[in-house]
Amino acid sequence: MFEPNPTSKYIITNSTYCLISKAFRNHVHTLILDKHGQITVSFQPLRVIRHTCSLHGTTYEAAKHHAKKFFGHTRHKMPIMVAYNFGDPCVMFPLFSPHSKQNIWIAVNAIINIEERNESTLVTFLDGSEHVFPVHLKSFNQQYVRAVIYTKNIIIQRNSSI
Repeated sequence: MFEPNPTSKYIITNSTYCLISKAFRNHVHTLILDKHGQITVSFQPLRVIRHTCSLHGTTYEAAKHHAKKFFGHTRHKMPIMVAYNFGDPCVMFPLFSPHSKQNIWIAVNAIINIEERNESTLVTFLDGSEHVFPVHLKSFNQQYVRAVIYTKNIIIQRNSSI
């Protein structure tokens, strides 16, 4: 059973692996997995995304707009860049609708392996830890590939402007 010990703040960095929605007593919290372990914040994942964007001088809407310019305005569940950490883009992608209370956001650079596990997807993160996500492998792979392409495009754009 999920028992939150919520902190009030968290800033997404390239150490972040994923943000997982967790309901507890009619309130949605976010379980965050990162290279230091796990932490719970008492906000929904999208609020953590918005907060990080804001701290880095942008908005979630601006980050979403940038992704829509790249992918086209008809795409849903687009990856977004929430920050630049030491020159590397920190790109997160949603598994479900960004506004869903059950959404999960995953950092593209945190993944080292993806496997099918029954009707779900097993992800191995940089530190060797594993987590099973409740989404079919095909759907996960579509989101992951989109995020990788977007990340590479951001890096190419940045390198060509230097």
